[in-house]
Amino acid sequence: MSTANSAQSLTRLHKQWWIAAASGGLVVVAIYFWLGQGTLPPGRASQWIVLAALFLAVELLILRRNLHKNRPALDAPLRATLGWGNALTLTRGVAYALMAGFLFAPRPGGLLDWLPALLYISAIIADYCDGYLARITHHTTLLGEILDIEFDGLGMLVAMALAVQYGQLPGFVLLLAASRPLFLWGMKLRARWGLPNHPMTPSDERRIAAGLLMGFMGIVLWPVFRPPATYIAGAVFCGAVALSFVRDWLVVIGWLNPASPVYIRWRTRLKSILFEYLPLILRLASLPVAAWLLWNITRQPVSGQPSAVIPFLLGLGLLAGIAASLGLITRLAAIGLVGLACADLIARGDSPEALALLAVGVLLVALGNGRAALWTPDERLLRRRAGVRAANNGAAR
Repeated sequence: MSTANSAQSLTRLHKQWWIAAASGGLVVVAIYFWLGQGTLPPGRASQWIVLAALFLAVELLILRRNLHKNRPALDAPLRATLGWGNALTLTRGVAYALMAGFLFAPRPGGLLDWLPALLYISAIIADYCDGYLARITHHTTLLGEILDIEFDGLGMLVAMALAVQYGQLPGFVLLLAASRPLFLWGMKLRARWGLPNHPMTPSDERRIAAGLLMGFMGIVLWPVFRPPATYIAGAVFCGAVALSFVRDWLVVIGWLNPASPVYIRWRTRLKSILFEYLPLILRLASLPVAAWLLWNITRQPVSGQPSAVIPFLLGLGLLAGIAASLGLITRLAAIGLVGLACADLIARGDSPEALALLAVGVLLVALGNGRAALWTPDERLLRRRAGVRAANNGAAR
């Protein structure tokens, strides 16, 4: 009876796969016709639809090959519907496919320059919400976990490729986009050679670093930003994720033993320096650096700017600087400092004070509140998955 039910469920899932394929295909075709109406040259529009369709086909293939995992656990019954969470994940995949159409070509120009960034930011929001929908509708599945991980990797690959293509980041960051497939390939190769793959320890920092990197990629694609500001921010976020991969690989191959007293002692010291003392130093420096920038803005205002701009920047800078110094939602305050630095870089060009404030703000976004912070709700928000109670924070998607 259970075998018959599984066969019926799989048949229904195949029908839903065709619906997903048709829906995604219609979106791609509709955007193609819109782009072909003078928005892009005819040849460029044809290239766009080929790339977008190929990328969508890869995503649909991943879905098709894993339909039999649409169940909460390996020994659980197969569910006959994909659920709202997976539907939102597939929508996110369509957004990535639309982004992929812009690969291997210069920026399209005009308002279309913003489309890849807007698509990726929309996908980031969907990435936060799809797991939430799956949990509150009690439809968490192994399929959902697979789609979430695979689509995150594909989306990051496209975002990084576009950022490199547009000159926002150096080319070697593409190695980071390929790090997860290389990591898994390395584990399979070790298993084939008869070498053990040691288990990795759970880590909130790994998930937080990956989430912050996704947020950064959504911003770095904005056409108003340019090096060296994007290179500075990229070094922080991409470097953090790269170090995380290196640490995990050393654990997998057995060069690092997470249970070793020596490793635990040094890891505790390093975490204390990076996540307690360094953020405190950066927080104390944020207000003086912001004041330095604001002083130069008032001394050298941009000609032709509205009279209300300088008071607004002064208010934003002082408010964000004071909040960061006191540790009041430090990451949010740091985003304000980054926004101030970016606005100045766009308006007045590169300057030591703007780049210094950008570096301070980006590091605070990545490292968090640190010691002696007065109010840190952002830490709880980052470490807790939406729709999961505190006791179950590690539950599957």
